[in-house]
Amino acid sequence: MYETILVPVDGSDNAMKAVEEAAALAKSFDSTLQIVSVASDQRYVQYGVTLGQDVMESFRERADEILDDAKEIAEKKGAKVETHFVVGVPKIQISKELPEKYGASLIVIGKSGVNGLSRAILGSTTAYVVRHSTVNVMVVDFKK
Repeated sequence: MYETILVPVDGSDNAMKAVEEAAALAKSFDSTLQIVSVASDQRYVQYGVTLGQDVMESFRERADEILDDAKEIAEKKGAKVETHFVVGVPKIQISKELPEKYGASLIVIGKSGVNGLSRAILGSTTAYVVRHSTVNVMVVDFKK
């Protein structure tokens, strides 16, 4: 049913729960998980912030840690996994560009992520993905 499942991760509990749910689906459907970490390349000039190369390298290092953790979770559940670090506008990458690039027919995403300030300024990535996705979306909520 779902040959390829896209799972965006940011290191939050909800994102890792989404990895667990997606891995269970992938095992059931013999799907491949495409786990992605998207670093924003937006420049928030109106807020007095620009992102330099050193910041992007820091994003990459953190993303590698998050992707390794997510891959380990998925592989322990028996799922086939590929991981990717992507630079772009997360909302657009996750909802439109990455499903097409990886041939995903389902996005499994956490209800909310780690960046409350960004959500307050820019709006929820998950809400945007649900409204604008080109494929089906499953939203996962982590309950402590």
